[in-house]
Amino acid sequence: MKRMSKIIMRYVLSAGGIIIILLITNIIVFALCLSSNNSPTTSHRISEISKGLKKEDNNFVLSNKASSIITKEFQWAMLINDTGKVVWSKNLPKDIPLSYTSSDIASFTRWYLKEYPVYTWKHKDGLFVVGGIKNSTWKSQLEIPENIVRNSIKWLSLGLLMNFIVAMLLAFLFGIRFFLSLRKIIEGVEDMAKKKQVFLGTKGAFEELAHNINITSKELLRQQALIEKRDTARNNWITGVSHDIRTPLSMIMGYSSDLEDNENFSEDDRKKLSIIRLQSEKIKQLVNDLNLTIKLEYEMQPLNIKPFYAAELARKVVVDHLNNLSNNRYNLELSISSEAQSCMINGDMRLFERALNNIIGNSMKHNKDGCNIYIELDQKEGNCVIEIKDTGSGFKDDILQTLNFSTEFPTNKSHGLGLYIVKQIITAHGGKFYFENWEQGSSIKLCIPSYKE
Repeated sequence: MKRMSKIIMRYVLSAGGIIIILLITNIIVFALCLSSNNSPTTSHRISEISKGLKKEDNNFVLSNKASSIITKEFQWAMLINDTGKVVWSKNLPKDIPLSYTSSDIASFTRWYLKEYPVYTWKHKDGLFVVGGIKNSTWKSQLEIPENIVRNSIKWLSLGLLMNFIVAMLLAFLFGIRFFLSLRKIIEGVEDMAKKKQVFLGTKGAFEELAHNINITSKELLRQQALIEKRDTARNNWITGVSHDIRTPLSMIMGYSSDLEDNENFSEDDRKKLSIIRLQSEKIKQLVNDLNLTIKLEYEMQPLNIKPFYAAELARKVVVDHLNNLSNNRYNLELSISSEAQSCMINGDMRLFERALNNIIGNSMKHNKDGCNIYIELDQKEGNCVIEIKDTGSGFKDDILQTLNFSTEFPTNKSHGLGLYIVKQIITAHGGKFYFENWEQGSSIKLCIPSYKE
C-alpha cells in the first residue's frame, strides 16, 4: 500500500504541475495576443500613409511608398475635409458615400463603414480614412470597470488557485480510479514472483495486460514443474547409482589391491591390477563428486561453520601434496603475506580444503609434463584472497567464459566437476571466484569475506 500511495501522489503532483504550466502558458499567450492586436503597428502604418498624402497646387499627391502600403496591406483610402466631403480617394469602392455628416463620421470611426473595417488618422486637411477588405476583420470594444482593473492581480491569483484546486481534485479522482485497476495487476505480478497461480479478471484498459500475465503465470508454473521433475530425477538417479556402485566398487578395489600385492602374479599382471585399482579409485572419486555437487546445488550439504585460519589450511594442503608427490615434475610454492597470517574465514574448513585440493589437482591433471604451482594468500578490503597460479597451458577462451559466467552443470570434458565444485563451495560461503590466464599459465583467485571476532 505504501508503494501504491507513492505512485498515486507522484501521478497527482505530475498532473497538477502540467495543469499549472498550461494555465501560465495560456495566460502568457493570451496576453501576447491582446498586446499584438492592440494595433500599434496599424496605427503607425496609417500615420505613415497619411504623411505621404500632400497637397500641391490644389491637388493631392500620394507618394509611391504610401500607395504601395495601401495596395499591399489595405484596400482603399480617402480624405474627408472639414465639411464632410471626400476631397481625395484611392481605389474607393462604389458603395462608399462621398459626403458625410459629423454623426456619420462618429459612427464609423474605429469601426466599420458599409461593413468595411476602417482606420482613421488626423490629416492637416481633414480626416484620413483607410479601409480594408469587406468582412475581413473583427472589431470589438473592451470595457472593464476600474475597480476590477485595480483588483486584477487579486482576482487573477484567486482564479488560478481555484483552477488549481479543481484540477488537483479531478486528477486525484482519476488517479484513484486508474490505480484501483492497476493494483490488481501489481498483486498479480507479486503472486507470480512467489510462484503462485495467477488469474486476473481485470477489464478495461488493463484487460490485455492481465490476460498476458495469466498466460505467463501458467507457463512459468509449467516450466517450474518440469525443472523440478528433471532435477528430482537427476538427483534420484545420481543417488541411486552412487549407492549401487559403492558396494561392487569397494570389492573391486579391495580384491585388486590384494592381488596387486600377490607375488604369484607376474609383474605385467600386477601392473594391470594396479591400473584397475587406480581407475576404480577415480570412479569412486567421481561418484563422491557427483553426490557433493548435488547436495551443494540444492543446499542439502550440512555446513560445519567454524572460524579457522586460512594460512593454517593452506600450509596443510601444500604439505599433504608434497608428501604424496611421487615425482619432481611438480613444484609447489606457498607465499603468505604478513596481513594474511592472522586472516580467518568463518566456514566449513573441510569443504575449503576440498576446494584447494581440486584446484591444485586440476593444475596437475592438465599439465602432464609438469609445472610450478604458486599458492598466495593475502588480505585485501576485508577479504581473504587465495590465488593459485601455475606455469602450465592455461585456460582456453571458451573454458574461461564457462567457468566465470555459467551456472549450468558442467559437461566439458577438459574441466569438469572439480572446478564446478570449487565454484559451489565459494558461492555457498558468500565469496567470489575469478578464473583467468596470466603470462605463464592459469590463475584462479578466491575472495572470501574475512572473519572478525
